[in-house]
Amino acid sequence: MSRATLRRFFRHGLLPQLFVFEATARLGSVTRAAEELHLAQPTVSMQLKKLAETMEVPLFEQHGRRLRLTGAGHALLEVCDELIHCLAHADMKLDAFRKAKVETLRVAAEAQVRPVAARLIAAFCSRHPGVQATLHIGELPELLTRLTDGNDDVYLFALEVEGLPAERRWSMAHPKGRELGPAAALFVREALDLGAMPRIERVAQAVAEQVERQDQQENR
Repeated sequence: MSRATLRRFFRHGLLPQLFVFEATARLGSVTRAAEELHLAQPTVSMQLKKLAETMEVPLFEQHGRRLRLTGAGHALLEVCDELIHCLAHADMKLDAFRKAKVETLRVAAEAQVRPVAARLIAAFCSRHPGVQATLHIGELPELLTRLTDGNDDVYLFALEVEGLPAERRWSMAHPKGRELGPAAALFVREALDLGAMPRIERVAQAVAEQVERQDQQENR
C-alpha cells in the first residue's frame, strides 16, 4: 500500500473508528457499543458511517434490532483483532520503559579500554532500560585498590597480548567474596555470550596476583 493511500486513513481518524467498529461488531448493537465506550449513540453511528465511507464498502446489515456483519465487515473485524493484538504487544514492550525497576551497574576501567567500556555499557543499557550505569576511569593501581575494596561491580583491564586485535585487548574481573547483583551478573554474561571478550581465566589470575602483591607491600 502506498503512503498516499495510508494518508487518507490518517485524515479520517481511522483508529478511533476501528475501535468503535470492533465494539459494535462484538456486541451486535450500537447502543451497547456506546455504553461500553462511554460515547453518545449518535457519535457511534457517525463513526461507523465515516468508516464505511473511508473503506468504500458496507460493513453492517440491519436485521431487526440487531446489526450483522457483511462479508467485508467480517474481513475488517479480523484486521481489528490483529490490530488490537499488535497494540497490546507494543504496550507490553514499552512497559519496561515506563515502570522499570531501577538497578545500578558500577563499572570501572583503565583509560586504554574506555571505548570498549563505553560501548558495552551503552549497548547493555539500550537492551535493559531499567539499569542506570556509571563508568569510572582510573589507572591500574587505583583500580586494583578499588577491586580489593569492592567499590565497583565490574572492572575492565587492559591486556598486553601480542597478536590480539586492539579492540580485544581487555578482560573483566569482579570483587571476590561478594555476589554480583542482577544487573552486573547479566552484564558479564551478555558480554561473554556476545563473544566480545577473550577468555578471562589467565587475566583474572594475573589480576589476583597483582592484588595479592599489593596487599603484601601494604602489610610490610
